[in-house]
Amino acid sequence: MALNALFTGSTALQTFSSALDVVGNNLANLNTTGFKGQRTVFKDLVYQTLVPGSAPSGGLGGTNPTQSGFGVAVGSVDTLTLQGGITPTGRDLDAAIDGNGFFVLAGGSSTVFTRAGSFAVDAAGFLVDPNTGFRVQRTGTIGEGAGGFQVTGNNDIRVPFGAGAAGVPTANVQLRGNLSANLTAGQTVTSAIQVFNSLSNPRVLNLTFTKTGPNAFALSADIGGVAQAVSGGGAFTFSTAGTLATPASGTLTVTVAGVPAEGTVDTTVAINLGTVGQTGGLTQFGGVSTAAAVTQDGFSSGTLTDVAFDQAGRVSGRFSNGRTVPIAQLAIAAFNNEAGLIRTGSNFFSTSAASGEALIGVAGDGGRGTVQGSALEGSNVDISAEFARLIIAQRGFQVNARTISAANDTLQELASILR
Repeated sequence: MALNALFTGSTALQTFSSALDVVGNNLANLNTTGFKGQRTVFKDLVYQTLVPGSAPSGGLGGTNPTQSGFGVAVGSVDTLTLQGGITPTGRDLDAAIDGNGFFVLAGGSSTVFTRAGSFAVDAAGFLVDPNTGFRVQRTGTIGEGAGGFQVTGNNDIRVPFGAGAAGVPTANVQLRGNLSANLTAGQTVTSAIQVFNSLSNPRVLNLTFTKTGPNAFALSADIGGVAQAVSGGGAFTFSTAGTLATPASGTLTVTVAGVPAEGTVDTTVAINLGTVGQTGGLTQFGGVSTAAAVTQDGFSSGTLTDVAFDQAGRVSGRFSNGRTVPIAQLAIAAFNNEAGLIRTGSNFFSTSAASGEALIGVAGDGGRGTVQGSALEGSNVDISAEFARLIIAQRGFQVNARTISAANDTLQELASILR
């Protein structure tokens, strides 16, 4: 039996040594971005049945089987897919997943998955994992046609910093404020706002409000002293309560004339006076006149300066002109069994028969987590739990070494008797 104890003890030494290896790897990756810790699960080995046991018979009770075990082995090394802590970094190209799912990356013919979202942009403008060059993948059609930010024919995300984006001609101008009821016919109130023509060049649009009669005004417009056509002669009226009465649509249109020498063409700008019967736009009350053009929706041309991720994983490009353009949406992979993924190093995972195929979708959908921009997920290793496992594995190794030592002493005594 001492021989059995030797072999049983040796299986325990091997198993607890493996447990120490797992704990050591967990602690070594305490600061690895997106790292998922592991745990060792033991299983017992084969048994020798010395007495098979018997069923009750002839007024006698049954007997239990008698078995002798032959050691222990590693049953599995499980991946703990618990959420790691998310820490803001302030870096635009960092992203973390809060919840289930993995970022999808591709390199050559390989597709891998990761929780480490410390991305960068390479010399060709692709969003990549800077350690391996694997390209971050997108899903859906967000950003299609938005200035050529993506490569046609695949799902690589392209973010060419410094690339230009066309401006947007002004289509709408919003007016707000009061036209004093104390004005007399012929008196005027003026306002000005910068708008953009068909080539997105800035122009100052001057607006003049002229009182034409009781509760009645006319709007005129000019650019650099050149009159611009206003629909309906620019006429609009107020009710006796001081709210807008006509036009019913609440808008007038100004035709910004094109200049052939500049290559510009006529554009139409809707001047939003407000909503009939309400006070959100222009009003006619007593007091001073405060009417002004407050906003317009045009942009000049600009260059891409930075990007940002939102909770749905949308990648938006921010341009020097203040414009934000959707570039792509990050592909997020879900799995029926995340613990079945195979670790391949470099913070990457790949699919296996146990994990099932990747279910590609978008953040926040189908049980997938949300994306936190300018943040990274840390390791989910719990130091206190790992130290507890470390002590357990160390003591297990120690007591089983004593088992082998005791078995050796028994065999030594036996050899002495034989002499």
